[in-house]
Amino acid sequence: MDINTIVSIFSVVGVIIAYFSFLREKLTRAEQFGELKQKVRTLELQAQSNESRFQSIETKLDLIQTTLTRVDTSVLNLLNDRQ
Repeated sequence: MDINTIVSIFSVVGVIIAYFSFLREKLTRAEQFGELKQKVRTLELQAQSNESRFQSIETKLDLIQTTLTRVDTSVLNLLNDRQ
């Protein structure tokens, strides 16, 4: 074998190694991307759940405010009736 053949063989082997390294990095990135997509889905579901809870709390607070207004009005009416 002459030097050019050996250099060519090493060049081909180097290209093959570089290609497999590229594929491995691509696979790793795809895996990480999949994990990130799953985390985003989880966070979106949590956000929807939290929004539902906040709406429920807001509804209950409105009811409490309405009740307090009625109580306040009733107390004022009772105080006015006594005078």
